[in-house]
Amino acid sequence: MALQMGIAYGPTNSRRFGHALGVNLAPAGRKACNYDCTYCEFGPSSLPRAGDFPRPAEVIDAVDQALATHSDVDTIIVAGNGEPTLHPGFAPIAQGLWDVRQRRAPHAKLALLSNGSTLTRLDVMYSLSRFDVRCMKLDAGDETTFRLMNAPMVPLGRLLADLRFVAELNLQSRFVRDAVRGIDNTTPSAIEAWLEAVDRVRPASVDISPLKRPELPPVPQPELEAIAARVRSLGVAATVYA
Repeated sequence: MALQMGIAYGPTNSRRFGHALGVNLAPAGRKACNYDCTYCEFGPSSLPRAGDFPRPAEVIDAVDQALATHSDVDTIIVAGNGEPTLHPGFAPIAQGLWDVRQRRAPHAKLALLSNGSTLTRLDVMYSLSRFDVRCMKLDAGDETTFRLMNAPMVPLGRLLADLRFVAELNLQSRFVRDAVRGIDNTTPSAIEAWLEAVDRVRPASVDISPLKRPELPPVPQPELEAIAARVRSLGVAATVYA
C-alpha cells in the first residue's frame, strides 16, 4: 500500500465499510504515527512538526469537494498515513467532517481508524461522539507481545484503561506469525492474554484478520475462526476477515 499524497482518496470498495472515501490527516506522502508496527507497509514511523500537517480548513474543503462528486459513498473513513488523531487540529476537523457529511452525504457513516494512543487527550475523547464507527487497534494483551508487535509510545495498561471508556468500540486485531523476526501473537499464552484484554475492555465488536504478505504465510482461517469463537464466548461479537 502506497502512502497517500493528498487528503481525500478513493472511493474504494471495502468488505467492512462498503463504498468508502478515505481521509488522510497526515502530511502528504509521509507517515505520521506513534506506533511502529512490525507489519506496517508504510515503513518506519515519524512524528512531523505541527506545521507540517494540512490545515483543518484544507481537510474540510478537500472532503467537501470529494463528496460533491461521490455523494453515494457508504462510509467516510478517517485513517490515512498513520495515526489520524495526532493531527493538532483533530477536534475541529472531526466537527467539520460531521458538518460536511450532514450536508453532502447524510446517509454515509463517519468512521475513525485509530490505535487509541491519544485517548488521554480530552479533545480526542470528546470528538469521538462525531463518529458513527470507532475502530481501535489491539493486537496483544501482554506488554512483551505489545512491544514486539506495535513498538508503541504508550504502556498497554493505560491503553486498555482508556479503551474501556470508548462507547460502541470496535476493536481491530491482526494476528501475525513471523518466524524470521520471532514475532508471534498466536501462541496459547499470547491468545489468553489478548482474550483477557478484550474481556477487560468489553468492546461492542472485534474484527480479526491475518497479515497478508507474499513472503509470509498468513495465519490459517480455521485458527482465526477459533479465536473469534472464544471472543463470542465472552459475549462480544467477532468477525473474521481472512
